[in-house]
Amino acid sequence: MIRLSERVSYIKATEEPLSADVGLVFGDRCLWLYDVGNNPLITAELRGIDLPKAAVLSHFHPDHTGALADISAKRVYLSAYTKKYIGFGETVADDVYINDGAELHIFLLPSSHSKGALGLETDDFAFLGDGIYSMQKGGRAVYNATLLKDTLDCLKRLSAKTFLLSHDPQYARPRGEVTAELEEIYSRRRKEEAYIEVRE
Repeated sequence: MIRLSERVSYIKATEEPLSADVGLVFGDRCLWLYDVGNNPLITAELRGIDLPKAAVLSHFHPDHTGALADISAKRVYLSAYTKKYIGFGETVADDVYINDGAELHIFLLPSSHSKGALGLETDDFAFLGDGIYSMQKGGRAVYNATLLKDTLDCLKRLSAKTFLLSHDPQYARPRGEVTAELEEIYSRRRKEEAYIEVRE
């Protein structure tokens, strides 16, 4: 577990098995998890924390949700799209604000990577999961131009100074650095094309 502040920590992603980073926000009543990963070692570490668990699922991919059955979360927040895969939980259709010592803001995150993505903002941090990443189309990494514009608009409305990105070797990245990268990609859009190819 890597500590970022008094209340915010995370458990690193793994390649084998493929498992996303798991964000932790220590509330007064609950341990809030942003994603639950897909690794028994992560699950064992979470079981060792003696607080009721609540989970916010970024999206439906198994590396972010696979350990849900082993977590025993008393509440699960997810999008309507993710709920189709998970089958239960509290559907987030608009901004949700929760005060548990930490101020939590759950929000819909327009995403080229995955339909029905959610983010979680608390203090100076915003957990974004895979929400700002591209998608694969015809063997190419691309962004949907309209969704990328919506992603940028969403990020600009946040107050967090640090964005937390799953699977990124530099998990905690400055807000301005991330938005500048996305804006550069968006600046390459062509009016007649729906997708923007990512350059390596």
